Amino acid sequence: MSNMGAYPNGPYNQQPGGYGGGFGPRPDEKNSLGGWALGLGIASLICCSVITGIPAMIVGYLGMQAANEGRATNKGMSIAGIVMGGLSILWLIIAFATGQITEAINSFQSV
Repeated sequence: MSNMGAYPNGPYNQQPGGYGGGFGPRPDEKNSLGGWALGLGIASLICCSVITGIPAMIVGYLGMQAANEGRATNKGMSIAGIVMGGLSILWLIIAFATGQITEAINSFQSV
């Protein structure tokens, strides 16, 4: 008598539940964090500086953690958001230190 049932184990011993068994986190579960970090980083460089620079760095860090854990696939976007947020904050510090901010404010007041 044969041990062949209705569904014999094939050469690959596939588990029920489809591809991968349906277990584990989705690899794109937290991809939105990288997109948000990049968008906030761009906004911080263009117009908003610290207002969006600090959130870009925070969200970028969370996106990097998600990518390291396998829950996201866009670690580069998170890194870019962190870098742009940091550059905007650095630019603001340099602008205050050199007096460019006060010159800009004075030029707007004289108009």
